[in-house]
Parts: sequence; structure tokens; C-alpha cells
Amino acid sequence: MREMLKDKAPQMLGDDKMAETDATYIGGKESNKHLNKRRSQEDKSLTNEGKPYKAKKTIIGIIERNSKVALKYVSGETTQNMVEFVKTHVPQDSTIYSDEAAAYTQLKKTYRHDNVKHSLNIYVEGQVHTNTIENFWSILKRGIYGVYHQVSDKHISRYLDEYAARWNNRSLTSNERFEQFLEGSESVLSYKKLVK
Repeated sequence: MREMLKDKAPQMLGDDKMAETDATYIGGKESNKHLNKRRSQEDKSLTNEGKPYKAKKTIIGIIERNSKVALKYVSGETTQNMVEFVKTHVPQDSTIYSDEAAAYTQLKKTYRHDNVKHSLNIYVEGQVHTNTIENFWSILKRGIYGVYHQVSDKHISRYLDEYAARWNNRSLTSNERFEQFLEGSESVLSYKKLVK
């Protein structure tokens, strides 16, 4: 089913000309991990120099206000990952809003870019906020932690496709959503291909 929800012809965001971008992390809490897999809080030299045994998964996203979302699983919240992803989905004459993470500084070269100062406890300044993408992250995380509990690196992109499709089609009626689902089921996905 998740394979059918994938956007076969991804469209660039841009009807609204205002988009928000942010990153989130999917993974277990340190306090819930087995002792040998936890980050060492007392002595960083004891367990992986303070690094998690298995790092959380980094998800980057772009969302148009009152419109669509685009998501991608990446190796980390780096400038290259962020800028390439934004350029893929957002036209150059758009305005991008983000938090003050260093990865977003390069956006000023191509876009009108403004950010909110979360470190100063400022979350909204007029039009400048990331509340829409933060709202989407809460829905995604509640779904993954509450329903699936965990997802593998291999299949996380399919789960992201599912939640993006749910968000992007939230205004459709049940009948329209079902018809779209049937149109997307044009081919068979074999188990061998799924687990490959």
C-alpha cells in the first residue's frame, strides 16, 4: 500500500510562494535503551565517546502553508542535504522560513529567507514561523511511535511517502481518496522486490 501512495510525479511546491523547512529525528529515547546501547552521560570515553550506539534517523521536510509537504530521509542535517532538497521542491522566487540552524544559511543566496530564533524562545514574528512543519512532525511521530513503534532504514522512505500522501490528500473525500488509491495501484509489487 505504501508503494502506491508514493508520488509518482513529484511536483515542485510553490503555489503559495511561502514554504517552511525543518528537520526532525526519528528514533528511541536514550532512557528507553538497553544500558550497553545508551549514550554515556557520565564518562564520554566509556561508550562511543558520547555518541548514540545507533544514531537517530534524520528527516528533512518542506511544507507549503495550507498545502503540500515533501519529505526525505537523509544522512544528516547538512547544508548540502538541505539546500539540494529545497532547490528540488521550491521555485527560486519563493520565501523560505526556517529555524536558525546553520544548515539553512546558504538559502539566502537563492531565496528570500528568514528564520525564527528558537534559541531566544521566539517562535513567531509576524509571518515568520515554522509552526506548520512542526505540526506535521508531531503527526508523523505520533503515527510512527504509536502505530509502528519503529521503522528500519530500508523502509523509512515508504513510511514517509505514506504520511506525506495522507497530509497532501487530507482535503479529498473518501471516494476521491479511494479512486486515487485505485489509480495508483497500476502494477504489482512482489515480495522479492519489496525486501530486496
